[in-house]
Amino acid sequence: MKIGRRLEDLAVEVQRRSEAKRDFIAPVERLKMIPNLQSPGAQLQLSGPVTQIYDVNTVAHNQLVEYTKIPGDYYKRLLVADPNLLATNVNFWLGKKETGERRMVRTLDGKVRAVLSAGYRALENEDLAEAVLPILIEQDLIIMSCEVTDTRLYIKAVDRNIVKDIPTGAMLGEGHQFFDTISPAIVISNSEVGYGALSIEVGVWTKLCTNMAVFDATMRKYHTGARAELSDEVYALLTDETKRLTDAAVWNQARDLVRSAFSTDLFNKHVEKLTEAGEQKIAGDVVEVVKRVAKRYTLSEGERTGVLNQLIQGGNLSRYGLHAAITRHSADVEDYDRATTLERLGGAIIELPKTDWENLAVAA
Repeated sequence: MKIGRRLEDLAVEVQRRSEAKRDFIAPVERLKMIPNLQSPGAQLQLSGPVTQIYDVNTVAHNQLVEYTKIPGDYYKRLLVADPNLLATNVNFWLGKKETGERRMVRTLDGKVRAVLSAGYRALENEDLAEAVLPILIEQDLIIMSCEVTDTRLYIKAVDRNIVKDIPTGAMLGEGHQFFDTISPAIVISNSEVGYGALSIEVGVWTKLCTNMAVFDATMRKYHTGARAELSDEVYALLTDETKRLTDAAVWNQARDLVRSAFSTDLFNKHVEKLTEAGEQKIAGDVVEVVKRVAKRYTLSEGERTGVLNQLIQGGNLSRYGLHAAITRHSADVEDYDRATTLERLGGAIIELPKTDWENLAVAA
């Protein structure tokens, strides 16, 4: 498992961002891209009573690619090689949008961090933390890892009061097996910038390798909702009592799901699947099996090599061993978002239907 920040540091950063971020609703005709005169790249200008200019982060650039329909590779090339031409392209396609069409522009630390639909319902990280952290403490859970990135906030916790030893399928000697000790785990995540839903997922944590595999999503709340009629001026969005009352139902649901995530029946279901996975051997060529996994789940060359190395070093050539190799490699991935994706992939290997697994496992 990739560790990320300490909980105390996460709380400080979430609070800092809460105080520093600012949102705007802007008619599209008041948005304009301009070349950055101070450094390579481009900026976004918001025209209104007071014209404001912001740098643009990678997330917002990607959303502008999607919104303008400019080919992504071309956009990225111009961003580096010719920001003037990029601005011309972006402004041309913004000008083709219907007059009065509005976008939400989310900013933080002098940068545009998201360009979204005006109907985007922002569920804020600070509200999520306020809702769930007391429940995690109340349930006596251990927070193993947490982080806030440009795209998402993550909180990963484990109930170490519940443990189960399971055979992994690897043999220590004649008649003797290796065992892993596992505990139920939870992953709570949220995006303020349009990169997926507020999500509560359950999984298992392995004591031996400190790996986490994510299995089931018990909650996905998407950031959509109606907004009041807006003027044609750019203005700052304020957090009002109406929004807080609307969001209160979401946070109450999140609290209830965190409390119920560690049910005995759910954990036992995961234990049963993992035990069965230890008995399901990789019958084909290991290199080819990993190659097929990489193709199916779009792993990079470096990730494919890392998973293969972990599988060989672990010496457990079973479905369980493959899932463990993927989750173990996730700790070596630099990007926290990607590491979490690999933890989900570890769970996906265990959840594969029998026919799909057999097609992978017997790769020649």
